[in-house]
Amino acid sequence: MVKLFYMLAFLFGMLGNLSAQIVMFQGSYEEALRKAKEEKKDLFVDFYADWCGPCKAMATRIFTLPEVGDYFNAHFVCVQVNVEAKENGEVVKKYDVKALPTMVFVSREGKEMRRVQGAMEAAGLLKEAKIARGEELSFVQMYEKFKKKKNNLELQQQLLLDAPFFLPTQEGFERQKWMTRIESLFPDYLKNKKLENMINEKDFQILTLYHPQTSKEDPVFDFIAGNYDKFQQVVKKEEVAGFLMAMNNGYIIQLCKKGDLAYRDRLNRVNKDLKPVYGEISFGSLSVLDAITLLADATYYLYRHDEAKFFENMDKYFAGKGEQTDAGDYGQALEDLSMAYNGQLSKNAYMKSIIWITKALEKKDLDAELHTRFLMIMAQCFQNTDNVEKAKQCLNQAFVVSAGIENQTQMQYMQGMIKQTLESL
Repeated sequence: MVKLFYMLAFLFGMLGNLSAQIVMFQGSYEEALRKAKEEKKDLFVDFYADWCGPCKAMATRIFTLPEVGDYFNAHFVCVQVNVEAKENGEVVKKYDVKALPTMVFVSREGKEMRRVQGAMEAAGLLKEAKIARGEELSFVQMYEKFKKKKNNLELQQQLLLDAPFFLPTQEGFERQKWMTRIESLFPDYLKNKKLENMINEKDFQILTLYHPQTSKEDPVFDFIAGNYDKFQQVVKKEEVAGFLMAMNNGYIIQLCKKGDLAYRDRLNRVNKDLKPVYGEISFGSLSVLDAITLLADATYYLYRHDEAKFFENMDKYFAGKGEQTDAGDYGQALEDLSMAYNGQLSKNAYMKSIIWITKALEKKDLDAELHTRFLMIMAQCFQNTDNVEKAKQCLNQAFVVSAGIENQTQMQYMQGMIKQTLESL
């Protein structure tokens, strides 16, 4: 009896999983089309190949999601067509499949309604399915409607929200044309809607999409900062804080790189009107202002090519952050250093970098790929300090560690780089 109970539980578990994902018809395209007619549904055809990475990503990450499965199973008979199978030659030719993945929505009469090329997220795929079935307007249809109703704020809002899904589907002149149209639409929407009416989830998303940078005089940034409490009532607090911090930090770094000392005035806002925004961040024994000041000063001196001051400020930052310092912190500092000097560092800088990498390698947050990258950078540092044997040791260790990289293509690529570097030493 107990054994039967577990068997039933296992079977029901399997059925539950199947109902939560797209159920693919096991048969040919022609058989799937007949089934669609019988069930009075439309047809969803996923053209794929076994070697296609994005195809596999769609199959494993998107088609398995409950919200996708529920909608597609209710409205479509779904079938996968391997483009390399000889028996599928005619249907592949019929739908002129030239890129993978290609996903085609077909009416039960066999007429193509809409197609999608390339991998996409669940929201985008669901939207495409609803457009194919006539439940929603396509982007082009919506824009045509907008041209006749230019004062319709709801249409403007939806166009701005849908543009990130639509633009990647366009190429060449068409993409440039639509980008120009959307870029001109945002300031008009901002002017007509007015900031005081934009304290809602959709408009906050629009602001994050089309206003990612700030400047000395920025009414949008100042409005969101001044209404921080109101925005976090309609949007997740961490999203509002993250948006404001990204803009403010980005502007400070921009000023630092240019050598504009106005960055020090901007830092003052961290402890004034932006204090609630930065309030929940911890930098070990450092205050938020002290931590950001050290990073800003380090960047300022880095782009003045004052190497000593850069390392001094960064070492103070790492020491103050203490155990909270992660491998990514060291990685970012190394990347900034390399970019500022176009990869041509002094011998002292290479020696200091080795110390940082050694500390980064002690961290527990390293995956195989990041671990491999750090070892490869360390090898380069040793090579540039005339320690070829140490460089070889690092590269050999990197090759061993790289075997743990899950993405086989990335693993092979990095192992190829390691072999090539070893041969050149």
